[in-house]
Formats: sequence, structure tokens, C-alpha cells
Amino acid sequence: MIYLILFIEFFKIGIFSFGGGLAMLPIIQEVVFKHNWLTEAEFLDVIAISQVTPGPIAINTATFVGHKVGGILGAGIATLGSALPSFIVILIIASLFSKIKNNQKKEFFFKGVKPVTLALITFAGIIIAKPTFFVNDYSQSIKATIIFLIVFIGTKYFAKINPIIILLVTAISGAFIF
Repeated sequence: MIYLILFIEFFKIGIFSFGGGLAMLPIIQEVVFKHNWLTEAEFLDVIAISQVTPGPIAINTATFVGHKVGGILGAGIATLGSALPSFIVILIIASLFSKIKNNQKKEFFFKGVKPVTLALITFAGIIIAKPTFFVNDYSQSIKATIIFLIVFIGTKYFAKINPIIILLVTAISGAFIF
């Protein structure tokens, strides 16, 4: 029964989410907490691991949650449930693209989806920021803020560094700083 629930929940997440993996995180969080599949700390760990492993964050998150809940089979089923809607939608769009490429309603659709996507990605940032910056250990909050500012300012104004290198350096640094 858990496998069916995993598939249905992640299929719904996949079919009703726009804007990529980060936009899906608030919805994944809601489902995970509704079913008590992970604690808040475990969910944040899953997000961190999903960020540094190859592949889309939503698929990685579904895989890790599925594994925690239902082992290897659960990982496969949650991954399939999360990825299958995108596959189906892309097949449909590809078959209809020549008919809708100049359709004005398509443009209106994308104009409507953009602010929702931005809101969901912002909410995902808040999900991660809250336990990172607002903890009881004041020194940990200061260290996290300094790392955030260095990476943000450094990548925004000084150098275009590959995000993989940034993640690796900060992950290793975190082991020594915290």
C-alpha cells in the first residue's frame, strides 16, 4: 500500500508543479510532513543531499524520500511517480508544438505561471533558510550568514564559478567550520 501512496503523491507533485525542482520543494515538503515520512531535520538533509548529487533536485528528493519510506523499491516508485508526468507532458507538447507555437493563449499561460513559479522557488529558499540562519546557536547563524554572503557576493559580482565547485568547497568547509 505504501508503494501506491508514494507513486500517487509524487505523480501529483510532478503533474501539478511548474518551474522545476526548487518550485516543487514546498509541495514535496507538505506531502512528506502530511504522511510523517520525514522529520524537518531529515527533510533538510534530503534537500542538501539532493542539491549535491547529479540530476534534478525534485527527482533526487523523490528518490531519497521513497528510499526512506519503502527501501529500494520505494525509491524507484517515487522517482517514477515524480518523473512520469513530465515525460507525458513533453510527449504531448512535442506532438502539438507546431499547432500551438504561435498561439496567444500559450503566451498568457506562461505569463501566469512565471509569478507562481517565482513564489514557489522563494518559498523553497525560506524552507532552507529558516533552520540555517535562525537557530538557537548564535555562532552557527553568524557562520552560515557569512558563508551565504561570501558565496552570494562572490558569484554575483566577482566571478562566475561553477556551482558544483561552490557546493564542493562549501561542503568541505562546513565540515571544518561547524
